Amino acid sequence: MRPGFRQLLADLANGVIDGVIFYDLDRLVRQPRDLEDLIDIVEYVKRPVTGATGGRMNLINDSDRHMARMMCVRALKSSEDTARRVARQHLSAAQNGLAQGRLAYGWVRKGERKGQLVPDEADVVVRIFQDFMSGESAYSIARSFNAEGIQPPVARAWSSTMVAEMLRNPRYAGMVSYAGKHRVQAATAGEAGLPDAYRTGLVHDRALDLYRSIPVQHHAERAVRELRDALAT
Repeated sequence: MRPGFRQLLADLANGVIDGVIFYDLDRLVRQPRDLEDLIDIVEYVKRPVTGATGGRMNLINDSDRHMARMMCVRALKSSEDTARRVARQHLSAAQNGLAQGRLAYGWVRKGERKGQLVPDEADVVVRIFQDFMSGESAYSIARSFNAEGIQPPVARAWSSTMVAEMLRNPRYAGMVSYAGKHRVQAATAGEAGLPDAYRTGLVHDRALDLYRSIPVQHHAERAVRELRDALAT
């Protein structure tokens, strides 16, 4: 709904502001309906809405409003084309077993060594799965790590939420995901420069064993259902 933009429209309509100066039209409006709402108010209050770049468009003028409508439609089409292209690329990568996005805790996440194991972090990940399978809760694991002074992936301290997210992360089971669904096959060797430890995951076998070890009465719990979905063939 863009609450900031809606507030700008209200301020312009109510005389709180005398006009609007925008850097570029596509920074002011994202959809044709936004533009039409703005034009309706401009025509009513007769206050300027002026661009700071290009030909200094002013929506008070009929010709500039016509130009703005064409520019907005073209910008929207370009944005949607880009979104479709990126979505197709992500789907193709997932179908071919190529991991996407930021690398998970346990691997070097940028630079020349990207994708290489960070041994200390990898040991922490494996320990999380081992402790959880031994009956420890996410909260107790986080508390133990904080007591031992183990540095967390983000923030200043480990939390149960952080541990739970790592337990549910398909990357640690050697899977890739797209739109919330996981590809069970390990990521392919086509990822240049990524070692086997990244393609197969740190705890693939442990993730499978973890689900099998959970009592049936707990299978309806959210975390267990997410793990089951991640491991579903």
